[in-house]
Amino acid sequence: MTGTIIDNVTVVPGGGREPIAGAAVDLDPEGTVRSIRDAGTAHTGGRFLVPAAVDLHLDNLTERRQPRATVRLDQAAVLSVLDAECAAAGIGTVCIAARCEDAPGKGVLVEDAVELARILEGLAPLLACDWRIHARVEVTDDSAVDALATVIGISTRVAIISVMEHSAERSRFASREEHRAFYAADWGVSLDEVDRILAAKAAGGTDREARRAEVAQISREAGIVLASHDDRSPSDIDAAVVLGATVAEFPLTMEAALHARQLGMATVLGAPNAVRGRSTSSGNLLVADAVAAAACDILCCDYLPFALQAAPHALAQSGVVGLGTAVDLVSTAPAAALGLPSPVIEVGKPLTAALGTVSGTTFIGTALWRAGRKTFSRDSAAAHERDRTPVRV
Repeated sequence: MTGTIIDNVTVVPGGGREPIAGAAVDLDPEGTVRSIRDAGTAHTGGRFLVPAAVDLHLDNLTERRQPRATVRLDQAAVLSVLDAECAAAGIGTVCIAARCEDAPGKGVLVEDAVELARILEGLAPLLACDWRIHARVEVTDDSAVDALATVIGISTRVAIISVMEHSAERSRFASREEHRAFYAADWGVSLDEVDRILAAKAAGGTDREARRAEVAQISREAGIVLASHDDRSPSDIDAAVVLGATVAEFPLTMEAALHARQLGMATVLGAPNAVRGRSTSSGNLLVADAVAAAACDILCCDYLPFALQAAPHALAQSGVVGLGTAVDLVSTAPAAALGLPSPVIEVGKPLTAALGTVSGTTFIGTALWRAGRKTFSRDSAAAHERDRTPVRV
């Protein structure tokens, strides 16, 4: 009988179920789980089989494309390498940011969003992860709404749209000076150039409410999930709900996060915040606090793929929440928010999971399955798999 046996592993099934230590998972030739049983092994060597992560928000493509100030790389080439990184990080589905904004001072060109949409249509079937688009629409930008409409017209892979306003008035920072200093460092420009960009945003902000409404209408008509962004107060959440947003990305305060939860929105915070124990902005909501208060449903990569599968272990090891629950923050919950099939690991279901060794909180991915098909492997045991039936990994 052919198939695959994943043995000497701790299985974290997802759906809030407790981990199963010392287990063996038997897969049929199509990658469907035939059984999950006690393998009689007391030690797993830190090997974990967990539901493949689903990332709602990865926004590091611009930075990856420009490793030097005078170098700008092709999007397809960067995506192909980023795909391997995300697969090794245990991520099954990646929503990559398409920035609907034109801000050359920040290294962001609106035409890149359109190009990304075209590239993914052809490239996605060749990649290890399931790549989707997160269209980030900057309402202070004159070109943003048209860019969104173009992206949706080109791509079948837009999974989520977020309404953003990166103005000084709606900043995620505690002060204007902190706002200016962060973006000067982040964009690699002078404070004067930051001031110029902020002034341009202020000038473009006169139509921002109308643009929000346009984005919401496009979202409704296309049947695409709508998210708000950087909500500071309950009133910000109320306004997002009126637009039709069902996801609150990066609420800045506990009050905003809890209010979003009370209104039935899914709240999203960054996995790097959980791993690092702090936000990139002083005074912002901490993941550990939000999870403990049941104010956070989902964690996303933000800018750091390896943080996504590391975050559940960081939260569990610090006693914030059990690992059986923590894995849902990066897998079953984001899948539900996007309306995707759940990646829970259970008998009779094709395996959508990541296999890896955990060292500290670092998840070192060795294999990735999507709907029963292994799409990534770097397991050193691969040399021993040949000519063996069933294969053991």
